Amino acid sequence: MIRRTFHVAGLVCLFLMATSAAQAGLPDTIVKLKPSVVLIGTFKATDSPRFQLRGTGFIVGNGQLVVTNAHVLPAPAGVDAPALVVQVRQASGEWQMRPAASLEANPAHDLALLRMEGPPGTAARLGDSSTVREGADLAFMGFPIGGVLGFSPVTHRATVSSITPAALPSPSAGRLSEMAIRGLRNGTFNIFQLDATAYPGNSGGPLFDPETGDVLGVLNMVLIKGTRESALSQPSGISYAIPGVHVREMLDRHR
Repeated sequence: MIRRTFHVAGLVCLFLMATSAAQAGLPDTIVKLKPSVVLIGTFKATDSPRFQLRGTGFIVGNGQLVVTNAHVLPAPAGVDAPALVVQVRQASGEWQMRPAASLEANPAHDLALLRMEGPPGTAARLGDSSTVREGADLAFMGFPIGGVLGFSPVTHRATVSSITPAALPSPSAGRLSEMAIRGLRNGTFNIFQLDATAYPGNSGGPLFDPETGDVLGVLNMVLIKGTRESALSQPSGISYAIPGVHVREMLDRHR
C-alpha cells in the first residue's frame, strides 16, 4: 500500500511539473520573440501625429528584412508623401525609427517584404507551416486597434479551428467582392482559420508556436474578410493567417 501511494504521488508530482513547464513556455517565448516584432507605418514631419501606424511586421533573414501584409503598405503617392518606416524596439525598451523600402508586394497572398536601414535587428525563426494541424494551439503577436492600446506588443493564444481555402465562391455572384473575384481567378490557397479575435492593427503580425517561437503564419485581417467572408453581410470575429510557406517562397526570390 505504501509503495502504491508513493507511486501515485510521484505521478501527480510529474503531472504538476509538466503542467508548470507548459505554462512557462509561452511567457518565455514572448520575451524571446518581442524584439523581432516591429511597427509598420508612415512618417512625415508636418503630419499630426508624425508617425501613423499601419500594421505589424516581424524581422526575418539577415535581420534587415521585414515581413508584413501587402495591404499594410501605403498606396504609391507623390514626392511629398509620408515615408515608409519601421520602428524597432531597442534593448532599452524605446522604439527606434528606421526608413524602409518595399522589395516585393504580393497581392495574391497579401504579403510584403521590406528592407529596413540601419543595423540588423533580431530575426524571428521561420518554422514549417506544413506541420500545422487543425486543433493546434498557437499564438500571435501584434499591435491591435491601430495602437489605441499603446505601442506595446499584445499576445493572444489561438487554436487552429480549420485549414481551409482562402476564397470560396459566393452563392450569389452579385455578392462577390472585387477581391473575391480576383482571388478565385488567381487560384485559391489554404489559410489557417483561428479561434481567436484579432484587430486591424494585428495585420502582418506573426502566428507562432508558443513553445519554440517558430513563426508559422502571418495574421491577416483584410484579404480573407474580402474573399472567404464576402457572402456575409456581417463579417464574423474569426481571425485568419497566411501560412508561412508563402513567406519562405517570397524570401527565396530575394536571396
